[in-house]
Amino acid sequence: MGIGDRAYMRNQRLAREPISVTAWVVGTLVAFFILNLIQESAGADLLGWAILRESSPMAWQWLTHGLLHDGFWHLLGNGLILWWTGAIVEREHGPRALLAVLAAGTLFGAFAWALTGLGGDRGGLLVGVSAGVYALMLVALLDKLDHQITLLLFFFLPVTLKVRWLLIATTLFAFVGWIFSELPGRQNWPHWQPAWGGNEGGGIAHSAHLGGLLFGWLAYRRLNQTNLTVQDAPRQVRSSDADDARSIARDAYAAEENSSGADNEVKSPSSLTKGQARAELDTLLDKISAGGFGSLTVGEKRRLEELSARLR
Repeated sequence: MGIGDRAYMRNQRLAREPISVTAWVVGTLVAFFILNLIQESAGADLLGWAILRESSPMAWQWLTHGLLHDGFWHLLGNGLILWWTGAIVEREHGPRALLAVLAAGTLFGAFAWALTGLGGDRGGLLVGVSAGVYALMLVALLDKLDHQITLLLFFFLPVTLKVRWLLIATTLFAFVGWIFSELPGRQNWPHWQPAWGGNEGGGIAHSAHLGGLLFGWLAYRRLNQTNLTVQDAPRQVRSSDADDARSIARDAYAAEENSSGADNEVKSPSSLTKGQARAELDTLLDKISAGGFGSLTVGEKRRLEELSARLR
């Protein structure tokens, strides 16, 4: 029996999919962008309460600044990355994790931006959810470093590269921009002028991006901790391979049973009989049935793919 043949998987395919939390978040950002266009056309100031002002920050502005964007391209860039990586985080870790990482990453980035401005003229403004989006990017992609992806550079030039190089380039761009543009631009140092962007540092909050990346790395480590116990081992196994399947599951999911800290060796799927592979696969599918796909650890998700390929 394959994954798609199980009753609850068939029901999931037939049931109408609800609107994802990722879609709601992107829709909210678009709605605020439209409201901002309307207020600007009307000469009003209805959304000024959301902007984070360096000179006099209000408590809520540390988060609400993420609702606004400085133009269409700012929104488009953040919206596309959020749509892509947010869907991955929501699928693998659940909607609560998605919202928590997005909000905390935005907050973390705002703190990093504020620290960069200490000692400067303190006249800056911050808008955009970029820091939260960068945090989501790391949580979504750090376990997929060798995956090949194709991006549209400048929205028309297709470029294929590994996720590893995308994350390296993103981090380097943020760090170089912070050191050579934003930091000297906001500090007005006489002997360290911005290499580009003028006295405003180019208007890009590289420090917020770095803060979001740092939080994303911390969140990834927290969300992917393997702290399973023997209770997470198979509840039911079938066939004459039951004992072997239990042993395999214990090796894979209950490392804490070995108080000596010795590493367990998990058999590769190719070395298992089809009965053993099917029994271990059923264990993972039962866990998905009980807690959803996001209840699996990164190792379990990888094992699920390997076992599925073994049984094809």
